[in-house]
Amino acid sequence: MPPKATDDQSTLLADMRARVESAAAEIDRLTSELAAREEWVDELESIMDMVLGMVDTPVVVVGDDRRIRALSRGASAHLTSDGVVGKPLSSVVPEEAFAALEARLAMAARGSDEGDVGAVGPGSMPLDVQALPGGGAVVVFGAG
Repeated sequence: MPPKATDDQSTLLADMRARVESAAAEIDRLTSELAAREEWVDELESIMDMVLGMVDTPVVVVGDDRRIRALSRGASAHLTSDGVVGKPLSSVVPEEAFAALEARLAMAARGSDEGDVGAVGPGSMPLDVQALPGGGAVVVFGAG
């Protein structure tokens, strides 16, 4: 016959069960919150794709790895390469334009807007670069 649990052991076991149940409830809450956030992100991505598809201004969204994540209809018309999403920005922008653009991307990443690059990019249009909170940037050709 197994030995009887003492009151201390019973209290400890009850406390452990309560902690496990609390942790399970917190995991359920976090899982629900994550699912809601994923739905929100999907909706925002759909909206962004729709808006970029209607914009004639050349806009390119690049990741912190300088690869193209998205582009507007206007940018598609100016970039000569097909299927540019996922490609490095340097492979679709002229070399001299990319050098100036890279400097502006670095400034945007640091939160600085000094040192206007001037005319670079598709059609040598003025350029605006805005850093994204998670890294990367939105590059707008023809702004200004």
